[in-house]
Amino acid sequence: MNRILDKKPINTSRQSEFDYLKGLFMVFIFLVHAYQATSSNEDIVIRIIYGFATLSGAAIFIFVMGMGTVYSRRSEPKALAKNGIVMIAYQYLSNITYIAAFTLPYLFVRNKLDNKQVYYDLLGNYLQFINIFFITGIIYLALALAKKLKLSPVGYAVVGLLFAIVAPFIYGRPVNVPVLGYIIKLIIGEADFVSFAAVYFLSYAFLGVSFGHLLQRVKDKKAFYGMVMPACAVIALVWWIFTVKKYGVGDELYNYLCIGYPQPDIFHVAASIAHVLFFSGMLYLGDGAMKKSGVIGRQLLYYNKHISKYYAIHIAVYFVIYGFHKYEGFSSLQCWLITVLCMIVTDAIVRFYVYLTEKNKKV
Repeated sequence: MNRILDKKPINTSRQSEFDYLKGLFMVFIFLVHAYQATSSNEDIVIRIIYGFATLSGAAIFIFVMGMGTVYSRRSEPKALAKNGIVMIAYQYLSNITYIAAFTLPYLFVRNKLDNKQVYYDLLGNYLQFINIFFITGIIYLALALAKKLKLSPVGYAVVGLLFAIVAPFIYGRPVNVPVLGYIIKLIIGEADFVSFAAVYFLSYAFLGVSFGHLLQRVKDKKAFYGMVMPACAVIALVWWIFTVKKYGVGDELYNYLCIGYPQPDIFHVAASIAHVLFFSGMLYLGDGAMKKSGVIGRQLLYYNKHISKYYAIHIAVYFVIYGFHKYEGFSSLQCWLITVLCMIVTDAIVRFYVYLTEKNKKV
């Protein structure tokens, strides 16, 4: 172990494997959301992709976010709290964008609709919508408190495990206090407009912080991943064997994966982190190939660098497409086609925005 870990932090540069991993999963997000944002029926390929994504997806972003607070130079309590408030505000700003996106087509297609209820359901849901931006904000606030209390790396791991154990028992607990009860519901679920409950994902963030401290001490990453990847593969394999044995390989398994994704128990948390670390290890070992891939590797890194923008904008693009299709689902082939269209349009919007902001900085 001494040949792998140092007594002090020495591995303090960017960890490119996690940048590539987040960028890669942005591609999967584009594809999965083509079906979800347009209420289209999934084909078997998308069910398989989504099934595996439920073991990584949000866990990647939250785990790496926690890890990133260790590497960031702006991780003091005040800075973390500010980030938390900004992300919560970003959630509601994105909600306004979503509402505008599916309302614009409505102005043109409303007289052709046999049933306008879909539009009104979308309006009611996205006025209060809670997803990864909100939970990121809550987690930043929690990490700011932990930083203020000077929690140790081991302390972060213990708190992360406690959240993984406790979260399923407090999910959706009613708090009958005006205003306060509503705010708590946003954090612990349960409501149709709460896509992810923050209480479940606090475990990933706190465990990510603990892992970040460990990773900083790694002096031989090849040996480190050589040790970590087999252990992670075993954990992931055991989880899949246990889960498939319990639920089979049909609709019951798919339904469980859909529920377990936003509501992971401790076994699910362990399996998710195992998947994340295994994939990151593969990307570390394949770093040379990623660099040689040219435009593909650069695009994945660009996705990672501007991940929040891509995440927010791509859903709005899907809503516009959905609206002009009279709020009717697409066929599987059409979903694959609008995925490509959305990737192109979203990329153009993000790059144009970045160009304008960088140009203004030079003025």
